[in-house]
Amino acid sequence: MKIKSHLILTIAFVLLISLGGLYFAIQSWMPFMWFLLAPGVLGVFSWLFLERRLLLDFLSLKTTQHGLNMGVVILMTATLLVFVNFLAVRYNKTIDLSMTGQYTLSEQSKKIIDQVQGQIQVYFFYKEGLDGVEIAKKSFSSLVKVYQEYSTKINFEYVEMNSRPKLVADFGANKGSGEAFIEYNGQKNRIEGQFSGLGLQNFSEQQFTNALIKTTRAKKKTVYFTQGHNERNLESEKDETGILLFKQMLEKNSLIVGAINLIDKNEIPADASAILIVDPQLNFQKFEIETLEAYLTNGGSLVLALDQKNTAGLDSLLSRMGLSHEKQYIFNIFNTMQPLNTQQPTVAVRYSQTSPITKSFSTNSYSVFARPNSLKIESTPTYMKADILVQTPESSAAIENLDSTTYSGKPQAYDLAIELTGQFTESSAKKFSAVIFADADFLSNQFVFQNSNRDLALNTVSSLIQENDLVSLSAKEAMATKMILPIPEFNQFYKFVVVGLFLPIPFVFLLISFVMWLRRRHA
Repeated sequence: MKIKSHLILTIAFVLLISLGGLYFAIQSWMPFMWFLLAPGVLGVFSWLFLERRLLLDFLSLKTTQHGLNMGVVILMTATLLVFVNFLAVRYNKTIDLSMTGQYTLSEQSKKIIDQVQGQIQVYFFYKEGLDGVEIAKKSFSSLVKVYQEYSTKINFEYVEMNSRPKLVADFGANKGSGEAFIEYNGQKNRIEGQFSGLGLQNFSEQQFTNALIKTTRAKKKTVYFTQGHNERNLESEKDETGILLFKQMLEKNSLIVGAINLIDKNEIPADASAILIVDPQLNFQKFEIETLEAYLTNGGSLVLALDQKNTAGLDSLLSRMGLSHEKQYIFNIFNTMQPLNTQQPTVAVRYSQTSPITKSFSTNSYSVFARPNSLKIESTPTYMKADILVQTPESSAAIENLDSTTYSGKPQAYDLAIELTGQFTESSAKKFSAVIFADADFLSNQFVFQNSNRDLALNTVSSLIQENDLVSLSAKEAMATKMILPIPEFNQFYKFVVVGLFLPIPFVFLLISFVMWLRRRHA
């Protein structure tokens, strides 16, 4: 290489490296940078011209040609990898292999997102440097990613609280360890997480979707629980038989929950989307029943959960719907050789496949009831339709008293919930809807979170008030998968697979290598 061309190439590289360093430092293009770029590029092309003969000789060598071929292969491989990574980032898709579908949105969440017309903005507020904040950010980001993969309506942004104080004040964020909000059409709502032992909030799909419902609902509907007949407690969480948790779940579904006493004020509020009567112990007066019947005649919705053989004087109301409440307790038969165990709850596994309340239940779903009675369809009027919503399995029996542990007759399936739709009277112009349960304990604080009880309870109310986008299975919980091998099988597995196969392979290859070395050491 000539000294002149060597000097030109060196100066060109110095100019180009200086240009790169300046641009990286100030992050913007300045006019004087042209005085570095132009001479640098000109110097490179001048060197190529001056050393053209050397370059042609170099390119004609066989070693160069082989090297160029290898270079082309490497370049093509690198281009393919860049292209694949670009597609992976641009069109990100997660394959959910978890047993419960933990990383796939539930149908409830999908329906709610589908109903939204505009963009949904999600913010995660945090303070840099706090312990555990990076873990919280990563965990929440993984949750939002599941929503973003389903819909492009979800926009997500991290907000460092010290850098944007005005936005922090607008949302009222005050937890530097991590706090999440949803904004839609000017409405803001906090995502209520659950605090862990480290003081950090953990967020689930159920909590995210609850906040989404509250934020996107233009108008909230109201449901009322009846009071004055010694119904279930609505206020105490410590009372296992109370229904405070069920009430709170309705409120999280963006419903307004109230209480009415038909004895004090004998009328149904005009804003009532549904009336819920849960385990009344004292009889309803005749004028109260007439008020309920008038409400249903005008297209009202009713949830009636009876318990302990007590109909609270509502037999006439049931009769008008063609139903009767059987005065017997229903239990599952687990062993035909033993008497019934009345201390065990009753499990129902059969659901209607036509009702929107239960048609999305899987074959693994089951509901838990505590000493339920049963219902029977006697003679439903032609202007009504009755659908058996929940049944026990065929291996079930009925007893008259809890003191008894023996049953008579052949085991059979019993109806625990019936849905009625249509007209309450033949002349009614509006359609009513009602769901009658032969048990109230499945709504209690003790049982409402047992397997499908929560879904059955929420879906019932959502269907009756015609909030069809809320009728589905709730979000899935994580499930640990364990594989436990019995001791003899594990020993066989260890001997024949680990010791007999995997362990010898490295030694076999080592032996082959040593033999080849011995044979070729003098080659």
